[in-house]
Parts: sequence; structure tokens; C-alpha cells
Amino acid sequence: MTDGTGRPQDTGGDGDWSALAASTDAWWADAGVDLAFVDDARDWLAEGAASAKPDPAAKDARRPARRPAHADAPPPPRGPAANAALPDRIGGPRADWPENLENFAAWWLTERSLDTGPVARRVPPAGPKGAAVMVLVCEPEAADHEVLLSGSDGAFLDAMLRAMGVTRAATYRASVLPRHTPAADWEAMKAAGLSDVLRHHVALAAPERLLVFGREALDLLQPSEFAETGVGNVAIDGADIPVMAGYPLSTLAQRAHFKRNWWHRWLAFSHEG
Repeated sequence: MTDGTGRPQDTGGDGDWSALAASTDAWWADAGVDLAFVDDARDWLAEGAASAKPDPAAKDARRPARRPAHADAPPPPRGPAANAALPDRIGGPRADWPENLENFAAWWLTERSLDTGPVARRVPPAGPKGAAVMVLVCEPEAADHEVLLSGSDGAFLDAMLRAMGVTRAATYRASVLPRHTPAADWEAMKAAGLSDVLRHHVALAAPERLLVFGREALDLLQPSEFAETGVGNVAIDGADIPVMAGYPLSTLAQRAHFKRNWWHRWLAFSHEG
């Protein structure tokens, strides 16, 4: 029993203190108080470490068994190490490359020598030949499966193109790599002929203008002329295609001044010629 304030009443010393304690707890629980609080700080970690400290007398008995010399090796590294197995020539024999854009996507999804990753994770390019604008990114987004730029980068690109007055139907979208490849060895892939594959792809697409997002893509494209303003030309198979390059879409989306600079450059670029 309690006296109305939560304090147990005196039962003369012979009462059922267990029932009395339970009654007190129930009173506070009904009041919404189910935890106890103290003002003084308590170092729980130090107390736990002290209680876990081994007994010196039992040190030898508690010592873990020595690992055998033939312990399992650590798992092989993942990511960039996969590029060590790059083929001697990316794309295989040039004579086997597709001769028109209609056949390129199927070749892009099946040609084993394009990279060392799973073919099933590749993402095809999309768009018409002779598009007003070809958009080139370094690699598909991690979220891409069947459609290139279907994630956050693609949503940002769609907003950009609407502001630029370019429709999706007038855009050809492509990537330098056939699948999402974190920490790709760009120098090794360039030495293995990735630049030739990319330029062949652009030649088949034959766009009126080319927008490049990413330094690696621009380097592999090998423009014949390129100014500090981020614009230039790519000479491929007798055609001279105007090119404008900038930061990757993910970087561009996060910097207001990058977007502002891109817009001013686009206004000048789209009115040239």
C-alpha cells in the first residue's frame, strides 16, 4: 500500500513487503515513469573493461591457441585488380566491329573483350542516328540496368536538356564503358584500345553536337581542337563534330556555380555555326 505520494505506508513490520514493492512500482508505471535517473555520470565502459580483465593466474590457461601456419589466405582484392585481366585489344579485331548503329547495341552487350566484368550487367546506348545532341558519360550509373542514365544523374540530365530546349527524341545517350565500373583503370584501358572503340561509336552515331561529362571520356575521345573554355571539335571519319565538355553529372548537380558556368557556355556553344 502507499500513502498517495508513492511512499509505502508502515504496516507494522509484519506486512508483505514484496506486494508493497510491487504496488509502488505499479503506481509509478501508471504515472508514466518506468526508468530511474541519477545526476552523477557513470563510466560504464571503464567498469566493463575492469570486469573483463583476465586473472593473471589464469593467463596461460586463457591464451588462445596459436593459428596454424597454413591459415586460410585473405580473400582476393576486388575492383581495380580486375583490370589486370584486360584483353590485349578491347573490342577484338576491328574487322569484326559493327558497321552501322543498328547493330552496335547488340555487339556492345555481347562482345566479351570490351571489359572483364559480367556481360549481364552491361547497359546499351539509346537514341537515333544523327541526333541533334549526343550525350557521353564515362560509365552507366550504379542503378542502371536496361536503360542508361535511369537514376539520379539521368533525372538531372533530363532537367538540363529541358532547360536547353533539347528533347529526349533528339538525344543519343552513350557511355564509354559498357557497365558501372568503380575505380576503373582508365590508362590501362586506353592502352588496350578503348579510345578507338569510342571514336568508332561516335562515328556511327554521327551526332550534330557532342556533350561530354567527365575528363576520362574527353581524354579517350581525343578532340582535334579543344579550348580552355571547354569547347572544341572532334574529327572522325571526315566529319568535324563540335564538342562541349564538363564535369560528371553527379558533380555538376551539386555545385550551383558549375551549373551556371555550364549554362553560359551552352548558350554560346549552341549558337555557334
